[in-house]
Amino acid sequence: MAPRLHWCTVIRDLGDGLVLRRATTADADALTEFNADYLRFQDAPEPSRVMAAWTRDLMTGRHPTFRPESATVVEDTRRRLIVSSIMLIRQTWAFGGVPIGIAQPELIATHPDYRGRGVVRAQLETVHQWSAERGDLVLIISGIPGYYRQFGYELALQQGGGPVIHTSSLPRPDPDEPRPFRVRELREGDLAFLTRTYAEATRDSLVTVLRDEPLWRYEWQGRSAHAAVRQEIRVIETTAGEPVGFLTHQPRVNGTVFEVTEWKVARSVSWRAVWPTLLAYCWRAGEEYAQRDGGTLGTLSFWYLGDSHPIDQIARLAWPRRRWAYYVRVPDLPAFVRAVAPALERRLAASLLVGHTGELTLGFYRPEGVRLVFERGRLVTAEAWRPDFGLGSLEVGFPTTDPRRPVAMFPGLTFLQLLFGFRALDELQSAFPDCIVRNPDARALVTALFPRQPSDVWPVL
Repeated sequence: MAPRLHWCTVIRDLGDGLVLRRATTADADALTEFNADYLRFQDAPEPSRVMAAWTRDLMTGRHPTFRPESATVVEDTRRRLIVSSIMLIRQTWAFGGVPIGIAQPELIATHPDYRGRGVVRAQLETVHQWSAERGDLVLIISGIPGYYRQFGYELALQQGGGPVIHTSSLPRPDPDEPRPFRVRELREGDLAFLTRTYAEATRDSLVTVLRDEPLWRYEWQGRSAHAAVRQEIRVIETTAGEPVGFLTHQPRVNGTVFEVTEWKVARSVSWRAVWPTLLAYCWRAGEEYAQRDGGTLGTLSFWYLGDSHPIDQIARLAWPRRRWAYYVRVPDLPAFVRAVAPALERRLAASLLVGHTGELTLGFYRPEGVRLVFERGRLVTAEAWRPDFGLGSLEVGFPTTDPRRPVAMFPGLTFLQLLFGFRALDELQSAFPDCIVRNPDARALVTALFPRQPSDVWPVL
């Protein structure tokens, strides 16, 4: 049963007895039970213990940026039931080294009896407004396939794609074999090493999460034992005790799968040399978790590392690739481009168009477009621009000198895939025939500004 309704927290009356309101600490028990029941994993017969623990962590103030009032709740006042909820978690990430505010709606759940009644849309409208008021430039969702496009999101930011290895395809590592490295638990004095190593290892990634020592401490000590997003952090060191890298993994075997979520080494260290130690540790830890929980180890998953991680080269493992992506929403595209202008200017300076002067107009087959102006390699204008749909002749995407037509055109929200490095221009045009760049000069500029580039995203959830 939901707690007593707090009218001071009411945001909207949705009609038919439904009220949209802010969550409060008094909702902790009801929301924990609700999310456990309606965010259970696909085809799971029982409520999810890990979703329950994650929800309670958030609702009891463990998270460094989330508070209960950052969540929305839809309550059926006649039945005294919470029937839908969203938790909005704020973070700071970086795009090409430029810090940007990120908001991530998470733990989005709706009671089956209330689906199709607009309760998620009403809540997303609210959290979108909150995000805009706080100046967040991007919203991210890790969500179910297809669903969030209707709310202005596009699958546009790399997520996963690393190898998933069946243990039957590998020889079992000899636990007694001497190796030059070992894996141990995290200690208090390791936080500075983690911060430095993570920053160095993600330096060449497009989108990264900015993690300082307090955030590492939260990952280490702030989450409850069974929370879905809790990770075990391990330090990789030489036999002489010098730290050279770290890995994180889930503290359980999911079905028969042991999942590694991060693996980084210092830039002066050979990934190949560390790999046998890492593999042996993962195999042993997976077997220990499986034995503890009464299961078996069948798979070592490095999917979260992504398809650009060095493991692809140093381990020489063949696997079916399954790239996925985070949903991205950019409510004010010109504002975002202005914010990340230093990153775009660095790309231009490193390209064949160094010192470029000119303009680029982007169209999206709707009244809203974007106009970019460069002077001697500097972005001096990024503004909303309206293509002219009142021209007397047809638009078929041919080259043109008419400034009222966009030079580059992208259907729907597909430009976000280009902006966030998920696809290169050629890939985007292969997937979408109506992705059009009219002339070679524009193609060279778009290619220089928006190349395909991997990201390394581990949200602070």
